[in-house]
Formats: sequence, C-alpha cells, structure tokens
Amino acid sequence: MSLPPTLSRTAAAGRFLDAAEPFVTPVAVVDEAQMDRNIAAMQARAEAAGAALRPHAKTHKSLRVARRQIAAGAVGLTVATLREAEYFAAGGIDDLLLAHPPAGAVKLDRLSRLAIRVPRLAVAVDDVEIAAALPAQVEILWETDVGYGRLGTQAGAATVDAVRRLVDRIGPERFRGLLTHAGHAYAAPERERRLAIAGEEVAALVRSAEALSEDGIEVREISVGSTPTAAFAGEVRGMTELRPGTYVYGDANQVRLGTHPLGDCALAVVATIVSRPDTHRAVVDAGSKALAADSPNAAGFGIVLDHPDWTIARLSEEHGWITSESPIRPSVGDRVAIIPAHVCTTVNLHGDLLLVSAQGETAWEHIEARGWQG
Repeated sequence: MSLPPTLSRTAAAGRFLDAAEPFVTPVAVVDEAQMDRNIAAMQARAEAAGAALRPHAKTHKSLRVARRQIAAGAVGLTVATLREAEYFAAGGIDDLLLAHPPAGAVKLDRLSRLAIRVPRLAVAVDDVEIAAALPAQVEILWETDVGYGRLGTQAGAATVDAVRRLVDRIGPERFRGLLTHAGHAYAAPERERRLAIAGEEVAALVRSAEALSEDGIEVREISVGSTPTAAFAGEVRGMTELRPGTYVYGDANQVRLGTHPLGDCALAVVATIVSRPDTHRAVVDAGSKALAADSPNAAGFGIVLDHPDWTIARLSEEHGWITSESPIRPSVGDRVAIIPAHVCTTVNLHGDLLLVSAQGETAWEHIEARGWQG
C-alpha cells in the first residue's frame, strides 16, 4: 500500500514519532489537529445529507473528544456501554443513545438511575419485554437487521409486527423510530458494493417506516450507523441520523476500504523494534495488548507508516511480528508508527493516550470510560 502522493513519508510517521520520543513504548498517540479535521469533515457530510450526526463514542471514550464533536454540531452521542453512558452524563452530555440492549436486572437498575440524570435518553432494543421494563422517560428505537445478522428483526413485515407490539406496550409517544447497523459493509472492499449496502440499509428502514405509517404509527427517526456507509451520505437519502464512530481517528481497515485516507489517520501506536531474527523479519514491543487483534486485514494487524511493504503478520501478548519480502533495514531500538487495524478496540486497550497539538505540545489523557463497572 503506497502513501498518498501529497503526503511525504517523513510527515506521515513523524508527527507520531516525535511526540512519543520521551516515552516508553508502546504508546498510542493522537494528532489532535487531524482529529479536529476529521470531526469537521463528517459533520459537514451529515449536514449536506440533511441528517443529524450522533457519533458513536465507543471509538474514543473521551469527554474531550465528545465536547469537540458536539461543538462542531453533533446532536448528542451514541454509546455502547452503561459505563460510557454514565461517564458522558457526568460530563454534562445531555442527549445519549444506548445502542446495546440493557438486559438483566443489574443493567436495568443502573439505566433507571441514569435516566434521572440525562434529559434525553434513548435505548435501542429488539425485545418488547426489555423495552417495557425501561423507565417511562426513556425513548425507544427498534433495531432492524438489514443484512449484518447481529441484532434486530428483519426489515419489512417482521419489524412492522414487532413495532406494533412495542407501541401497544409502551405507547406511541416513547417510540422514536428505527435503527440499524450495516456492519457487513466492513467486508465489502468494492466501492460499488458498499454504496449498495448504504442504499439498502436506508431503503429497508424507509419501507418499514412507510408500512408503520399506514398503521398510524409515526416513525420520527431513521438512524443508520457505520463509518463505511456514512461515506455515502451524500449519495443516499432518507436517513434522519448518522452514527459513525471510527471516522474520528481512522484506522487501517478504513484505509483498506478507501473510506479514510491514510494521511488523515489521527491515531497511531508507536512501537520499538526489539529483535531482528532475520533480514526479512522484525519484532516490535506492541502485541495484542497494544494493537487490536479482532479484525486483521490483508495488511495484517495494522499499517506501518513509512514502510508500505511491511506486514504486521502476527501478534502475541507483548510482541508483534513484522515481515517483508524485501530486507528490513531499521535496527533494534528504532521506532515505528503503526496505524492499527481497528482503532476502537485499540483505544480500549490503552489506559492513557498521548495527545499532540498542532504546535507539537503533548499531554496525557486517561481513558476513564473503559470497562463495564461504574
């Protein structure tokens, strides 16, 4: 994979390597200026599509970043865990969507306490009994499966029937609308296929909403969310809300898909070469405890900036195997900057991120919203 012609290889890695120079590796570094540009670009994309932006905060888990997203125009946040919801509520974020069913008495109890603190709180569910157990002030979005095969009823008749039963139990006022996540777009390397998925996810929800409208049930929200499909917001209309998350930092999977330029990636893990077993292999001190191991792609577990011919082929806990068909020339002790394959999981692995400003000033941010316990 080659770097964009407008970005020198020195600049691609240098912003991360210079910031991390005084610190022990592995260290996750955030380029704040690039992050702000990413935030502005997605906000502009949503507004051009006539949709509200509700970023998924599971990517950054940061109040600092959330406030920048909202200042740029986001209506609120999407969260994946109660821990994230509680953290952002404590920081003054007053419009939250929990996109994960709060099943079980312990979670329902915590969500009831959260509902007292958050002026506008919604939950995505695909189970009428969970919805009925939620506090009366919590709005509901019904999850619809448009092809990913994770949560939700099938679009069309199954969703219409389920929402009818939902509205009978909770009343029409609390039903906000339909929600989906086209996660299967991550497995579509061809642009035309991703565009088709983006169109299908919206069309499936719109068809279901129209059928519900014929029954007198108002669907106020058509909420879709993934960074790969959000890239087509200007070409697909009908959604009222976008929920991408990865865009704020970018990662190697987005680069592979062509939905995020390599030069626009705002987070890299800086690692040190600790071994050179042979001329075509090196080992770095960033393994599965520093780099996401859940979604490797053709480039392995990340992209090594300045070295497009290197592949992070394997990870153990503390070690990353770098391989190359051509000789690997840097020495033991040299450092490299790695764009991780999956940035959301990578952030969750790091208790602290190193922030670097446009002026080159650095500061540490503790990631308080990791984990599940409040």
